[in-house]
Amino acid sequence: MRILLPEEVALADRLTCEGQGISSAELMERAASALSEAIRRRFPHALNRVLIVCGPGNNGGDGLALARLLCDDSEVMVFIPSSEQKQSPDHRVMLDRLPEKVRRLEGNDIEFNNFLSSTDILVDALFGAGLNRPLEGIWAEIVRRMNAVDCLKVAVDIPSGLLPEMPDDAVAFQSDHVFTFHSPKPVFLIPSSETYVKDFSVLDIKLLLPPATGKELYFQEAEDLRKFLKPRARFSHKGTFGHALLLAGSEGKMGAAMLATKALLRSGAGLLTVQVPSCGRDLIQLYAPSAMVMPDVSEKHLSTVPDTAPFSTIGIGPGIGRNPETQELLRALLQQKKPMVLDADALNILAENPDMLNLLPENSILTPHPKEFSRISGFQGTDYARLQAARDFASKWKVYLVLKGAYTLICSPDGSAWFNSTGNPGMAKGGSGDVLTGIITGLLAQSYSPEEAARLGVYLHGLAGDKAAARLGMQAMLPDDLIDSISEAWQALFNQ
Repeated sequence: MRILLPEEVALADRLTCEGQGISSAELMERAASALSEAIRRRFPHALNRVLIVCGPGNNGGDGLALARLLCDDSEVMVFIPSSEQKQSPDHRVMLDRLPEKVRRLEGNDIEFNNFLSSTDILVDALFGAGLNRPLEGIWAEIVRRMNAVDCLKVAVDIPSGLLPEMPDDAVAFQSDHVFTFHSPKPVFLIPSSETYVKDFSVLDIKLLLPPATGKELYFQEAEDLRKFLKPRARFSHKGTFGHALLLAGSEGKMGAAMLATKALLRSGAGLLTVQVPSCGRDLIQLYAPSAMVMPDVSEKHLSTVPDTAPFSTIGIGPGIGRNPETQELLRALLQQKKPMVLDADALNILAENPDMLNLLPENSILTPHPKEFSRISGFQGTDYARLQAARDFASKWKVYLVLKGAYTLICSPDGSAWFNSTGNPGMAKGGSGDVLTGIITGLLAQSYSPEEAARLGVYLHGLAGDKAAARLGMQAMLPDDLIDSISEAWQALFNQ
């Protein structure tokens, strides 16, 4: 699903009207129809009394059209704040089409407050994605009143006042649910927007999109990934699915190595050799008997540079620590210019030795969380700015960057990027990232391309987390449960 940036939305609307031979008002009616159906389906219990607050532009026009479509089954009131701003042409069209049964209020504070206090569902249709500055004056005051009401709060397309960069004193509508058109807005997918976007649904209104430039932003779902899947041939054997090398663990951190090992095996790799410090040999053999163990000469940390020739892919980082010998081991591996997966302490070593960035093999996959990304990139800024910084980093170093989060962002060297749609807060536990490292490394071993492995690995990881949460609840689930759910995730992806 291609994500449209704010400057692309108006262009897509125009292309749709021209290409499909419809007026902008007809496109607005299409959006309102999809919106009314979605609200009825999602919130049938809250449609007794509906208050729709409409701004002067096309977002307000959407709200007015929605009011007309809901008024046969619900008591509907629209509030149109008085202002000096001119109404858009399509807003005026929808206002003329509003039936008498819809109560209409314009700028009457007393009635507005009375209806606010008794409504079942409050719909924000003040301002859309075209807003580019903080709300002020009457608009900020109206949104403050809307936020203070205790009822179900729904936003049309985007919460009014929500900006990519929100000043500390800015006001925006605090929605319970956003019904947005075509694709989620990028601002929905960053941590600082959680107060305003608790949940969202995407409504398809058959937009025609501007031509792609090759550097688009996407929101990946199951149908986007099924084209990558590799069904297993009947006469395949363990060698068909690659031989992975995983370097992981140190004294006191063998759990990370164990989790990454089993996740790698669950991802489908044919063979796995795990290099661990000698103290971890027996643990790995007992925990994952199908993995081969290559104990390091060092008892407590990794120090020996392996011969990588027999291996189809390499993963390094979970629990390896930052011993000076381990750092030199990583440097030597990077100099072999064989693409690999780097996570956890491998990333911390890069941060401590920034010259190693110049050694990164092209098409390697790095999987930092936001703090690790700040360490390796030097980025200091807002959540929204981090998205572009991650894309710039991937392009500069010619790597795939997996920026982990609620909507993990996968950035490619060519400038394109994908937000992920699976996963849940139950995965916010130490060890979940080690599971992801194992999955991605295992996919690379099976001849998935770096892009396919990164995107599919992130999706499977999140889907396994969703399966585990459904079974165990978010509080109790553990990274081990993610591993146990990988098979369910694979089945869902293959069979849906």
